[in-house]
This record gives sequence, structure tokens and C-alpha cells, in this order.
Amino acid sequence: MRFWHILFSLGLTLAAGMGLFVLSGKGRALLAPSLQAELVVQNFLVPPGFGLDPDRVAGFMAAELKQRLEDDVAIRMTLKPDVIKKVKEIVLPRLMNVVAVQSMMRDIPELSAILDIGAFRRTVSGTVRSTSAMQDVALTVPGALLAVVDGAKVKITTTSTGLKALELGSMAAGQSHEVTLWLDDGALHADLGRSVKLGAAEGVRGRVLLWGDQDWFGADMEALRWTRWLVGGVLAGVLLFGLASLLLPFRRRT
Repeated sequence: MRFWHILFSLGLTLAAGMGLFVLSGKGRALLAPSLQAELVVQNFLVPPGFGLDPDRVAGFMAAELKQRLEDDVAIRMTLKPDVIKKVKEIVLPRLMNVVAVQSMMRDIPELSAILDIGAFRRTVSGTVRSTSAMQDVALTVPGALLAVVDGAKVKITTTSTGLKALELGSMAAGQSHEVTLWLDDGALHADLGRSVKLGAAEGVRGRVLLWGDQDWFGADMEALRWTRWLVGGVLAGVLLFGLASLLLPFRRRT
């Protein structure tokens, strides 16, 4: 009976000590693989109606150019009235249609970024680290629209299975990357804790640590700081109880 008592107390003590170790913020280093990502998820709130409507922009530009044709004296003196009429009725509608304007807006990086902002719903940011040399490192994130790595904008790729991926390429031992991704509506309905994956060539699977995601058991501990002290106090009490249970039999022997 004493053997089982000691075994139970030892397991209880180790579990409580492990819990306190994790609560202290050092748990991420425990059994850490050579490839690891530490990411924070945040909601990206956009005001209603924010963005640029290509149809509205096209209509405004066509109307503005038509008015300039009528008001510009040099154009009226250079072109015949029938030519000006053809430009207004045929040329401008073809040049300033919604498809052409949207394509031009997409070709301008600053305007393209504004068009994308209206679709952003969440951001994922953090660090990807490697303690050994890796090849073809990639991070898959559902609904990713835009990515920045070490301050530079990079392209989001689509895998053969339809997943959005951020390709980080080769990483040297001890190298790290600061990454930020902006996600669309698809990220609101996805379980990011299960769908965000990190890997490399030769089947290497990294570990992804995610903070800020909702709907996980114990998520209130992020907002209610006193609950951490409560859980920590319970674990400390269990730890002391376990140690006392282990030491008591030896004191009785002496």
C-alpha cells in the first residue's frame, strides 16, 4: 500500500510542478522541436463600407473626362464635334469600364492594398525559429491574403490541396523570421489551432504555438489574470501536499 501511496504522490507532485512550470511561461521550451512558430491571433476590425468600389470609381472617372472634353477649349478647337461625340459615347465607356478600372487599381500597389483591406478579418503575427538547417520551410494558414516577412511583403501561394501557404524557403541553424499574415472570412470559421501547420522538406513537421485564438478550454485565463493565480495556488498546494506525502514515510522511519 505504501508503494502505491508513494507512486501516487510522486505523480501528483510531478504534475503540479509541470503545471507551475507551464504557468511561469517557460513551458514553450519544453521538448521544443527544431522548427517552431510562436504566433498571436488578433481580430482585424474594418469600418462598415470601408474600401474602394471599382464601379463607382469608373463612373466618376468617365463623367469627369466627359466634362473635361466639354470644358477644354483646346480640345474643342482641335477636334471636330462628331469626333468629340464619338470619344464621349464610344471611347470613354470602353476605357473607363469597371473591369478596366479594377485591373488598373490592382496594378497600383497602394490601391491594391486598400482593396484588400476591406477583406481582412484577422491577423496572425509572430516568430518562426529553426535550431537546425531546414529546406523549403512553409507555414500553411487558412484564408491568408497578405503576408509580410521581416518587414517585406511576400507572395501567398496555394498548395495542391488548396491551402494558403507562406513559403519561407531555406533556414539556417538558429535563424528566425518575423511574420505577419492578414486573413479573410475563411479564418473566422476555421480552427486555427488545428489548421495552421509548419513544415519543411523531407517530411519535417514543426510545432505551432498559438495565442489569442478563441473557444479553447481555459481561454478565460488570458483575460482574467486572477484565474492564473488561482490555478497557480491550487497547483502550489498540490505540489506541497505531494512533497509532504513523499517525505512523511521517511520521517516516520527515522
